Amino acid sequence: MALTEALRRVLQDVFTPERLARAIETLLLLAAIVGAAWLAIRVTHALVQRATAKPSPPEVRTLTPVVESAIRYVIGITALILILQVMHVNVTAIVASAGVIGLALGFGAQYLIRDMLAGFFLLSEGVLRVGDLVRIDGEVGTVERLTLRTTQIRKFNGELLTVPNGSIARIGNLSRDFGRAVVQVTVPYRSDLSEAIDALREAGREWAASRPPDAQEDPVVDGTVDLKETGVVLQLSVRVRPGRQAAVEADLRQRVLVALARRGIKIDTRISATI
Repeated sequence: MALTEALRRVLQDVFTPERLARAIETLLLLAAIVGAAWLAIRVTHALVQRATAKPSPPEVRTLTPVVESAIRYVIGITALILILQVMHVNVTAIVASAGVIGLALGFGAQYLIRDMLAGFFLLSEGVLRVGDLVRIDGEVGTVERLTLRTTQIRKFNGELLTVPNGSIARIGNLSRDFGRAVVQVTVPYRSDLSEAIDALREAGREWAASRPPDAQEDPVVDGTVDLKETGVVLQLSVRVRPGRQAAVEADLRQRVLVALARRGIKIDTRISATI
């Protein structure tokens, strides 16, 4: 009986009307803050989706995800500060002790800071844009999304590759200014090299006549570029619109093989035309 009476008194002291009212008020405020933050993020995402759904310049499609992620960070940090204030947590004391907290979390946060700094410089220097065909550390794909922290590229096989900006060591952009389609073919030493070179010129002229929008210059036969055990390596190249290198090389390669066959020049069955 004594224990029951003691528990009853404790509950009466804890769950007083004033404390219950303050608890309900606190819960309502927390729910309002969380709901407002969630609604703001949803509205921001909807506006971004609407903006990117319309045809827009690459610069707009590049900066839109960055702006969205920045707004999300601001909303999240603001909501966190408001929640701490509602719960009567001394935010000033937390800020004052940021040095100790930063030292404790420094090893974990350094990668995040590195990624965001790298992303800032990628954007500010215009190295990448959404829609660019790029080579990042050996992986080739089209940039689909670029944020302060990560870069996403879509590879030819459909794989979506996400790369932290801080881990990018080398970037090759195949969508700027111009590209160069290069086709190499190896013919046996016994072949007539003059006929083989004429075949490459013929293939280049036929391609240029059928694909004028892609060509920025006339195709050039670079002649003999290498000697191998299996034969002589001849090269044909042409300056083309950026991003069209692979398609032009495939077309040129086929025309070169047809032109060589037309002249009776056979390539070794152990080799094929390569880039």
